[in-house]
Amino acid sequence: MVEIDQAVEEFLRQTLVGVISTIDKNGRPRTAPIWFHWENGAAYMFTDRSSLKWKNIQRNPCASLCVDWREPPYRSVILDGLVEEVDRSLYELVLVMALRYYGDEAGSEFAEGYKDQAANVAAFRLIPERIANYLET
Repeated sequence: MVEIDQAVEEFLRQTLVGVISTIDKNGRPRTAPIWFHWENGAAYMFTDRSSLKWKNIQRNPCASLCVDWREPPYRSVILDGLVEEVDRSLYELVLVMALRYYGDEAGSEFAEGYKDQAANVAAFRLIPERIANYLET
């Protein structure tokens, strides 16, 4: 596990949308925006099991997650590592993220749709093996 400095920890705890990059069956990079939750040195995410990103991860678990601030001063953190499916409550993970991204009322309503979706939706995490830190100091 790589050492993560405090500035990176604080940046990743903000409510920002990440962009995950996976490798498709032809070896080409594929990117997609994704919600994430930073916890204990890993980025937790979820996706439909039929999504291209999940199919790519199943073939090749190497991925990259770029989290950036898109207003001056521009800042970003890029996490590279392996993705692994996690055994945790999908509903609770989605709820944590939905409350952050949508607020209390809309977030709770959004998360309700995931209460019985564990068979259709994968919860996973990216544990960084490398971190590129482009934050102003």
